[in-house]
Amino acid sequence: MGFNQFCKAKISGVSYIVPSNCPKHIDDYIYLFDNNIKKLERNKKIMGYGNTYLSPAGLTSVDICEVAANNLLSNLSIDRHSVDALIFVSQFADYITPPSSQILHSRLNLSKQCFVYDLLQGCTGYIYGLWNAFSLIESGAANRILLLCGDSLPAHFSSENKKGGNLIFSSAGSATLVERSNTESISSFLIETDGSKYESIIIPAGGARLPITSDILNLKISDKDGNIWQLNESFIDGLSVFDFSIKDVPQHILSLFDYTKLTIDDIDFFAIHQANKQIIDAIMSVIGVPDNKYSTKTFTKYGNHSCSSVLSNLIHVYGESISKRKSHIAMTSFGSGLSLASCILDLENIYSSGIILHNFKDIETPADVLQYWANKISNYSAR
Repeated sequence: MGFNQFCKAKISGVSYIVPSNCPKHIDDYIYLFDNNIKKLERNKKIMGYGNTYLSPAGLTSVDICEVAANNLLSNLSIDRHSVDALIFVSQFADYITPPSSQILHSRLNLSKQCFVYDLLQGCTGYIYGLWNAFSLIESGAANRILLLCGDSLPAHFSSENKKGGNLIFSSAGSATLVERSNTESISSFLIETDGSKYESIIIPAGGARLPITSDILNLKISDKDGNIWQLNESFIDGLSVFDFSIKDVPQHILSLFDYTKLTIDDIDFFAIHQANKQIIDAIMSVIGVPDNKYSTKTFTKYGNHSCSSVLSNLIHVYGESISKRKSHIAMTSFGSGLSLASCILDLENIYSSGIILHNFKDIETPADVLQYWANKISNYSAR
């Protein structure tokens, strides 16, 4: 059963970081619209295209989430050794092994008694992570959990020569503190999966199924529209994903409302995954959410932040004022898998950093890492 309710966990604070090193604007991609300003402006209006923030070479989701975590822990004056668990959610790990959560454990100077693990999830990642954190609190396994969620998209995520990831996705990292609550407050979750459609959003090469070799890197495949694809970049079946979004997602949301016996009138704000304006408007229209209870402006201003996108939407709209109001919030994400995740929870007395544009300096480049390992291995001896 995909439905769950918790009453002992709460969100105490959130911090959100967007790297400002490599900003891009949709106007930079006018060549993808045949250098036709009218076609570009029409797509801006329909899709909501605007700004994206790319990562410079070497900047990873671990780096971005570390900054978000330090901001959160410092502003809440949290004793780092009081954190019982760290959950790291991302599609892009620093290494195949060890898990990135163990790297963050070291960087953040957490206790040796703090257990850590990674969750490999796409756009539903934040709600998946929140469900994990709430479950651990509810079970009594932990009292204070640091949930870190973010993606730093690699340069090969989507080619410059076609419409796709470059127009949509941005890098971001977030930190959320989940704690045991002194007062009971019901939080409801629904998580669903349709694994039969896993090929709709996929990076075919790079895992154990299809390791990256020189042949893979040099392979270029042309689709029927003349777009060139490489197997180590993201393949998104746009028609399949759109169909899934406007058919499955509304029913998913309505199922959670049936389960909780709540109505749209009971919700102060719908924080929804910022896929693009067209998809968001279509979903909200189907379930009858009024314009003043949701927003697509986060997508236009910051782009689609993948696994942390739903949180960016909430923080962008509420800014640093979450702590000043009690709100009944619905969150919905959908994406690779294909997966769907929603929750309804109360937010009160929460620290929020707002969305911080952070310029990263002294980034360890791939060349730096290569040199480090060349030196380490060449000087290694088991004797």
